Amino acid sequence: MRRLVQPRTIQGKFLYISLIINMSTTMVLKAAPAAPQAKPPTAVNRQLQTRKFPRESKTVLKAAIGSLQDLDYTIDVLNSDIGLITASRTTEEKKADVSPDTVPVDSGVDQEEAGKKDWVTGCVSVLMIGLVVGIFAIVFNNVFGGSDDDEDDDKKSPKSSSSGNRGSWFSSGNGGGETNNYYTVDDSPKGPVIYRYKVTINLEELDALNTQIRVSASGESEQDGAILATGGIHEPDFFRKFFASMEKSMFLDENAAP
Repeated sequence: MRRLVQPRTIQGKFLYISLIINMSTTMVLKAAPAAPQAKPPTAVNRQLQTRKFPRESKTVLKAAIGSLQDLDYTIDVLNSDIGLITASRTTEEKKADVSPDTVPVDSGVDQEEAGKKDWVTGCVSVLMIGLVVGIFAIVFNNVFGGSDDDEDDDKKSPKSSSSGNRGSWFSSGNGGGETNNYYTVDDSPKGPVIYRYKVTINLEELDALNTQIRVSASGESEQDGAILATGGIHEPDFFRKFFASMEKSMFLDENAAP
C-alpha cells in the first residue's frame, strides 16, 4: 500500500502525479455551478404553453380537470365562467427543472452589472486554478521531496508500526481502555428534498367547436425548511406530457361506456 501512495520509481511517480492532477481538475470542473435553464422569449414560451383542441370548451375543461387529477395535482381554484383552473402538487420526486425569471442584459444599460459578474466569475476561476496548483505542489513535494529514510520504514516490524499508529489515534483512558480523540460533525442536510409545483390553466373558446388552452407552471424545491430553487417551468417535455394526458383524458371520456 505504501508503494502505491509513495512510488519509488520515476515512472511510478509520474503516473501518480498525473492521477492527482486529473482528479483535481475533475473536482474543479464539477464544482463549477451549472447554469440554470434560461427562460425562452415570450413568443416561444406562449407557443410552448398553448394548444388548440377541436372540442367545445366544456369538453376541454373536463379533460383538463381529469388530466390534473391523473397527474396527482389538487385543484385549488376552478372558475368555469372565465375558464380558469389552478392546481398544485407536493412530491419528493423531481418533475421538472425551474429557471429564474431573469431579464436579459440590454446593451448600454446593464453592462456594468454584467462586468461585475464576469469579474466575480474570473476571480472564482483564478481561485480554483490556485487550488489545483497548490495541490500539485504539495503532492510534488511529498513524492520527490521525501528522504531516502522512507525505505527503512518498510523494514520496521508490524508490532512497532501498529503501536505507533495506535498512539496517534488513541489515548489511554482511566481504566486502561482506548478512547478515540478524533470526531467529525456532519452539518449536511438530513431531510429529503421536497418539490412543489403549481399549474395555471386558461381556456378560451374560439368558436363552438374549437377551444384554445394555455398552461403555465412554476415550482420550487425545499430541504429542511430552506428554499433551494424557485422559478418558472419552461421545459418542453413538461408541457408535452400534460397535453398528451389531456388527449388521453378526452379519449377516455368520449369512449366511456354510457
